[in-house]
Amino acid sequence: MAATTTLGGIGLGYRPELAADLLADPGALEFVEVVAEACLANSVARREAIALQALWPVVVHGVKLSLGSADGVRDDHARRIGELARDLCAPLVSEHVSFTRAGDREIGHLTRVPYTRAALAVLARNVAAARRRLPDVPLLLENTAETLAWPDDEFDEPDFYAAVVRATGCDLLLDVGNLYANAVNAGRDPHRELSRFPLDRVAMLHVAGGAWEDGFYFDTHADPIAPAVFALLEDAIARIGAVPVLLERDAGFGPFAALRDEVRRLRAVVTAAPPRVAADTSGPNETPELGDASALVAEQRALASALVDPAPPSSAACDRYGVAALDRTRTILARKRIDDALPHLPRLSGLGCRIREVATATLAEHPRASERVSLTDAWRILEAAAGRTEFGEAAALDGLVLRARFHPPRGDGAVRPRVRPFIGRVHGHHRSTWALKGPGVAAKVHLVHSPHRPGGTR
Repeated sequence: MAATTTLGGIGLGYRPELAADLLADPGALEFVEVVAEACLANSVARREAIALQALWPVVVHGVKLSLGSADGVRDDHARRIGELARDLCAPLVSEHVSFTRAGDREIGHLTRVPYTRAALAVLARNVAAARRRLPDVPLLLENTAETLAWPDDEFDEPDFYAAVVRATGCDLLLDVGNLYANAVNAGRDPHRELSRFPLDRVAMLHVAGGAWEDGFYFDTHADPIAPAVFALLEDAIARIGAVPVLLERDAGFGPFAALRDEVRRLRAVVTAAPPRVAADTSGPNETPELGDASALVAEQRALASALVDPAPPSSAACDRYGVAALDRTRTILARKRIDDALPHLPRLSGLGCRIREVATATLAEHPRASERVSLTDAWRILEAAAGRTEFGEAAALDGLVLRARFHPPRGDGAVRPRVRPFIGRVHGHHRSTWALKGPGVAAKVHLVHSPHRPGGTR
């Protein structure tokens, strides 16, 4: 399906840190984007996303559908994304050409697929399965940033994505930051790489800031757009025409005025561009035969093991992907686990590097859980912090709120939401704090503080 939509202009990824500024100036944007999995995991985030429809069109962006997984997509997850997209009247849904799980291992990272015919066939099968659960709106496929390369690629990146649109019938969400990162890290000219993508099938653009670290450029979503990336975006718009552009910012927000300035610069580029002329997609898709996917299943599972298991990667994995690439990717995954877990512990996360050191050491000893990963990791960090005096009241209060919302992990490590009411208390040096929650998973947790009485009991 070609992406025929009235969506246009400039959008921004909706994040709680930006809410107050965006709601105070809704005219700063033409649309917003929400992360599907954030809404599925948090009923409050879902209600907020539904409320946003009064101000903007809301695009649904998936990060864990794992369309490139040779094990197949999870039908229930696709169904829930479809329900969310319908609730939001989303004009389109987008996902990545990547896999985030293999076998029983959750990678927690948008891992790029091999650029092979077998991977194309798997992707086409999974896209078809997912679209049966999604509303009848365009599904856009996004190019993925690479932290390692597969040694048996049969295509280069531009040719692979040209094959992707032919195999799936989907248009592309071209992430300019990812394209730039992949090109410069491989020593290629990003503008020449751009020219070889199927630009007539690009229906939307993503752009974000990045940073260099140890000679490797990362698309961080936490920095201003670099001049070279902005120039690449201008080149893309000049070649493609006016398509919606979304600015991604997940951290390092800073003053909203700086983000507003970036939005204005992007709008000026899009406004000056000619209209996009969509490609003719009336012909049949060129879907490769899937055949036996067992080899790809085994390769993805072996890579997932090398990336997420606490033990160091095997010598075979190091030979296949390179020690530096595996170390780099494992470091990214470790940071992402901490970044995902600490928002559940807001008082501890405010302690900065001290709690991150504890989190790093703690999570290194545990593989990722199969579900509710960030919550399970938050419990593990909390348990480690609770035994250290320097975290004191911060750990106690975060633990109280977490216990009010969720049951502690069971023997299998699973964390379950607390449906029934909760009343609990912790004691501090000068006061006691009660947590009160009513019935229901989405019920708000109220904290009530009471000072200790002189001579009274604690």
